[in-house]
Amino acid sequence: MIKDLHENEFEEMVGTFYSTVLGYEIEVTYAKDIDQNYVEKNVKYFNNLDSAFVEKLCAALKRFFDGYYKMNPDLSEYFADDLIEEYDTDPKSILKYIDIGIYKFDEYDVENENVLVLNLSGDCEWDGDRQITILAKDNNLIYVGPWTDYSVWAQEEFTKFHFHNYAVPENDD
Repeated sequence: MIKDLHENEFEEMVGTFYSTVLGYEIEVTYAKDIDQNYVEKNVKYFNNLDSAFVEKLCAALKRFFDGYYKMNPDLSEYFADDLIEEYDTDPKSILKYIDIGIYKFDEYDVENENVLVLNLSGDCEWDGDRQITILAKDNNLIYVGPWTDYSVWAQEEFTKFHFHNYAVPENDD
């Protein structure tokens, strides 16, 4: 499942896998002491995401785009109409406006070894310089927004930055 797995210069394990959700190769990175079976279980989970979860993810991505576009319409005008029109027809079409490069795994406590997580980061067409991060735990989105280096296990950190967390619908304040 994970190809070209090797240890990098930072003593982390690095490899790639094909994402069936996004349709391209993604790099996976994790500390050497994280069990490879745990990583592969999560990659399998990602490649088989429930359609309802994908819909929630796409809605969060759209909220992120809407927030950015409202503040910076001139920076997104060359593709905004297409994104909006395509999203109205097929919400999953917004996935083509992101380019996830890394699926990262943070250290976890033994009692959490069966908790499925996403910690994805990469580029998105509307927020290019800052990039994007998507974090989920147990089939719940916990963060979608500008790039952050928080661990998926540090959920309390996300409540501090609610303004930039588009995983939470506006009416859930």
